[in-house]
Amino acid sequence: MKNMTRFLCLIILLITSISFAQQSDSLAPEATAAEAKISFWDLPYLKEAFIDTTPTDKKDGLAIGELGANGGNKDMIVKLAEEIADSMHGLYDSMLITHKGMLLFESYYRRGRVNLASDQASAAKAYTSFILGRAIQLGYLTMADLDKPLVSFLKDLDPTKFADGVEKITLHKVLTMRGGLRISEEQRKEFEKNPSKLKGQGLVQTLLEHSAPITSASQNYSYGNFNPSLVMQVIEAVVPGTAQDFIKNELLDKMGITNYRWRTGVSGLPEAGWRVSMTSRDMVKWGTLAINKGKWNGEQLISAEFLAKATSNITKPTEDWQPDNFNYGYFFYQTNITVGDKSYDTTFAWGGGGQYIITVDELDLVVVITGHDREDTIMTQVSKIILPAFVKDHSSVLESPYLGQKSPGLIPEPFAPGVVTTEEWQWSGAFTPDLKEFYFIREVGETEEDKKMKFVVIQNKNNKWQESVISPRVGEPFISPDGKIMHLGTRYKERTETGDWSKIKSLGVPFKDFPIMLLTASAKGTYVFDSMGEGILRYSRLIEGEREEPKQFGKEINTGGSNAHPFIAPDESYILWDGRRDSGYGNADIYISFQQRDGSWGEAINLGDKINTESSEAGAFVSPDGKYLFFNRNVGKTKPTDKYDDVDTFWVDAKIIEKLRPKS
Repeated sequence: MKNMTRFLCLIILLITSISFAQQSDSLAPEATAAEAKISFWDLPYLKEAFIDTTPTDKKDGLAIGELGANGGNKDMIVKLAEEIADSMHGLYDSMLITHKGMLLFESYYRRGRVNLASDQASAAKAYTSFILGRAIQLGYLTMADLDKPLVSFLKDLDPTKFADGVEKITLHKVLTMRGGLRISEEQRKEFEKNPSKLKGQGLVQTLLEHSAPITSASQNYSYGNFNPSLVMQVIEAVVPGTAQDFIKNELLDKMGITNYRWRTGVSGLPEAGWRVSMTSRDMVKWGTLAINKGKWNGEQLISAEFLAKATSNITKPTEDWQPDNFNYGYFFYQTNITVGDKSYDTTFAWGGGGQYIITVDELDLVVVITGHDREDTIMTQVSKIILPAFVKDHSSVLESPYLGQKSPGLIPEPFAPGVVTTEEWQWSGAFTPDLKEFYFIREVGETEEDKKMKFVVIQNKNNKWQESVISPRVGEPFISPDGKIMHLGTRYKERTETGDWSKIKSLGVPFKDFPIMLLTASAKGTYVFDSMGEGILRYSRLIEGEREEPKQFGKEINTGGSNAHPFIAPDESYILWDGRRDSGYGNADIYISFQQRDGSWGEAINLGDKINTESSEAGAFVSPDGKYLFFNRNVGKTKPTDKYDDVDTFWVDAKIIEKLRPKS
């Protein structure tokens, strides 16, 4: 009997293992050609759920990772997925999760198919908001235009027939479902009898003629009420060509979205509030666009200023089916989800039946859910399971160096997006040897006129990274290999016994006579520094305790123009700097020179096209542990209001240096 029991246990174990292997190794379920043609409601349920913690790379523009290894509590998420499969939380068809830009989890149930574009219901309203944000980013509208009368953009209307108060209707009002139109159900049915009058701006003309007067009292929250259609009318009026072409060319094509259906409304314009279909993976792309503050693959598609407004808490939705803790922005919902003693700002697009694109900026988290559930209570599980599964991971990550960021490979990546690398200008950078403090220069200010360069530090205190402004810009920071001195060009600070930094001191002569931007030092005390406007790099060694007079490097380094921002390795084995040479890739490139056995410096080596681009790269340095190369890159103007080009911080595996080191 005991042997039989063991045998049965072994069989059960094998069955479980085989089931899991099939689940992990098989491909996500696809709709057949025949299934793709039938109604969603006629689509047969999947025979078994598909749950994948290592999603397949479909070369569709989504980066792929592994749940658990790249973030999140795997057990919690898989258990929730299994409960969804067992209908414990309603009738849902897919759930996908991305964290830190990687798709970590993908699952399909019932009518969910990886290649099937499903109806977005009212989640489509958020797409209309994105479209308007694209028009603003391209300059066809401005943020100030949001408060102008909506009719001022529509030139084919006859204002002599308008109801009273039409001028009170603005884009801001309709985006928050407060346009104030008052059209009865009987009137709607009457309009439908003569659809030709509703073509183009004829729809708006009809609404504005027959509405009851628009008053402050009538401009309260009223879901739908033609508000999304009015926004699409403005888009059609201000963009070149048609709104339909604009949507395809400026958003869908750029994000690689090809499997979709976007129906047209009675006006002949694209639908603005429903009747749009997307695949679950493409819904992830919209969420990624939101969490990256309107950027897609480095290009600013959506005005960041508009998107911040659109996803904020502007008004209170008042329909009886909308939960009390939900707030409303520009066709986006917002709520605060509490995990432990902390509240997380959560934004989401929401459509009936359970269509969600949920983003949590602080956790760098995107959750996509689709379904056909009447009650639609899945947000409870988002609050109870999904966020806690990543909050736990978030807390542990904060204990790690480099601000809790996933290590890059041999392709440069923006460093700490949303923390260090933001839409604002940042420059330079220096870690303390224990990697618990990162100093850099950041542009700070609410408006373009208020923005100033500030000296900033992000410190790990009690396992939490906290940012604070130290002072106005005082120089480009470099921290000595022993961590005792912070160099700031011609000045410096010393680490005190209490762990603080001393007041700023001068290096004195001869250094104060040079317009130094950046001075770096080796473990031996050798200084290497630049001279603003001169384009020449110099060094000064410490010989038997005495500082020698600065000397210029030879032609190996001081060739071309604008040589600046040097970094000398702690062991003096190489020097990094940026400069302009005819053989370079762009405006300024990063170069390296290795020290030879005889103490001389080798010919400058361009770091190559993985680092250098047609733009400008500068300010390279290597982390104290020697693992990563950091540098700054000019990424151009990212907002219409920018006066200057944006500069972002990138990092890459420092193995790229070893690949360039000459073989002895």
